[in-house]
Parts: sequence; structure tokens; C-alpha cells
Amino acid sequence: MSLMPFVVAVEPDDLAALDDVVKAGRKAEREWLTQARETYGVQFLRGKALSETRKKIRAEYRRLREAGKLAGTRDLVVARAVRAELKRRRMDGAYDPIPAEDASMPGRRVGTGPHHYQRSGSEPTKLTGRMAVRLPGALGDQLVRACYWTSAPAVAALWEWQTKWGDGPEVILREAQRSGAVTVIDLWCAITAPRPDADSIMEKAQLQAQVVTTGDIVRAAVKRAIR
Repeated sequence: MSLMPFVVAVEPDDLAALDDVVKAGRKAEREWLTQARETYGVQFLRGKALSETRKKIRAEYRRLREAGKLAGTRDLVVARAVRAELKRRRMDGAYDPIPAEDASMPGRRVGTGPHHYQRSGSEPTKLTGRMAVRLPGALGDQLVRACYWTSAPAVAALWEWQTKWGDGPEVILREAQRSGAVTVIDLWCAITAPRPDADSIMEKAQLQAQVVTTGDIVRAAVKRAIR
């Protein structure tokens, strides 16, 4: 089975709690295997009978894992929760493939800035942990497609907003500082940059709230798994 990797920013406390859930799941798997071996009387079997019985146990073990009944790894715990979260949000239906030009585009898409990292301005983010997880290929593809097409209308509107209002004076000055120094040209661009009114700022915030990223879904899935 192919796996799709994701690396997601999470709250450290959530990551620690998830590790506890995984430990409990691993313990439940060991207990299931012990009980299955006892039920089938593995200790009394030999030769072909033993081989066939072990094959049956492995098949059932694999089936229960795929069904989410057993989950003794982080990948399995998160995958189970991601499926539930997509279903809750009604994002588990069929979606077209992502256009090739967008699938290969590096970096975050427009609208997935501070709002999706629980901060605004200078407010520090709580998402200081990093979680690597591998989802089954079909589930990972569903996650990516669902987020892309669910967010597409808001992303298109945000590009229109960006075209109308530009980066704004704060962004212009911040980018200049990152480049090493603020020049007279940078100051002039900041002074003359169009400034959106209150309604336009509210419109942008509402559009940003409609953008759903894969990280949003995985973080929600982690919350679901640990509660």
C-alpha cells in the first residue's frame, strides 16, 4: 500500500497526548494478538496447520487495522481520525484531480497565512511542534483534493482582493527589512500603497476563514484522536 507523507505544525501538548493514545493502541494490539493465538490454539499446532493459522491471524489483524478497529501506530491513529474529520465536514465525496499547475506550486497558497497558524501580528503561535505522519495513498489524495476544491472559491476571491489592494504598507516594510535594509523607495512604496477600508479588511478575514488546508484537517484529527 502506497503512503503519502505529511509534516504538520501542532501544539506540543497535543503531540504528547497523541503519543499516549498510540501507546494505548499498541498495547491493545498486543493484547488482541495474544488472545487470537490463544483462541486458535497456536501453541498446540505444528507444520502446515500452524502456518495456515498464523496466516489467518495476520489477515484478520490487517483487516482490523484497515477498518480502524486496531491502531497501534501514529499513522493508523491519525488516518482513522482524518477519515472521521473529513466525513464530519462532508469532505469525503468525490473530487476532481488538482490542476497540474497548482499541484506543483511550492509554498503556501494565498489565504493560508497567520489565520491558519493561530496568530495575528506579533502574537506567538502555539503550533511549535512538528508531526510527521504517513497516510494511505488514497486517503492522502482525498485529503489534498478535498482541501483544494473546498477552498478554491475563497482562494480565487483572495487573489482578486490581493490584486485590488496589494500587499499593504506593513508587508512592504517587513519584506524590505528581511532583505537587509529599508530604502527610500521602500518607504515611498509603503506610503503610497493603497489601504483597504474596514469592510475590505473584514471581507479578507472572512475569505481566509473559508480556506481549509491539509494542516487544518490533520490538526483537527489529532484533537479528535486525543479527546
